[in-house]
Amino acid sequence: MSLPIFPAFYALVSVATLWLALLWLVARLDSTRFALPLKVACGLATPLLLFVPVGGLPLWSSAFSFFPNPSLPILGMVSAALCRRLFGVALFKPADWRATWIFGAIAGSVLYLHPVWFRSLDLYYWGWDREGAAWCLAALAVVFLAWGNRLGVLLLGTLIAYSIDALESANCWDYLVDPLYWLISVGVAATWVIKWCLARRRRIRGCAGSLPGTAETH
Repeated sequence: MSLPIFPAFYALVSVATLWLALLWLVARLDSTRFALPLKVACGLATPLLLFVPVGGLPLWSSAFSFFPNPSLPILGMVSAALCRRLFGVALFKPADWRATWIFGAIAGSVLYLHPVWFRSLDLYYWGWDREGAAWCLAALAVVFLAWGNRLGVLLLGTLIAYSIDALESANCWDYLVDPLYWLISVGVAATWVIKWCLARRRRIRGCAGSLPGTAETH
């Protein structure tokens, strides 16, 4: 672990996440008249709120006691969403968001659930193989970059962070995915599936209702 990098990384994650949450709450007020002052106020309030004591510890310390290793992709996603809220600049295209959510759902499910089906296999162990894991991460980054998807940029950032020991963990997979990223990704993917099923059901009903003689039978 690199001591100068580790606290700075956590500070960045804390500020970006809390600032985004505050901006989201402000957006629910639907107040465009004071949009800029409210954004500035949220930015100023963020570092103050991070030091509010919770259980005898500052808020940021309490949060990381439960969530000690935020992955690089989720930091990139929070930063992209924050940039969209602050400046109206979309760093990610819809295809980038889809790829990132799908990747989180698949990678997390494979990493965290594989012992359920393959008890003798421990994929997490291979994350300790520094050279092998780095090459695997580099290959993933190249594939997505060649595809023109910005998930490749996040994976490249993950590789750089892993090379400088930005996280407390020395396991490469902790840089790539974390439980929160995985659970949110699964939730997003489940929402897509439900919407697709409902839309398909409506289409089937619509086709059935348009068949000749259907109206008379009802």
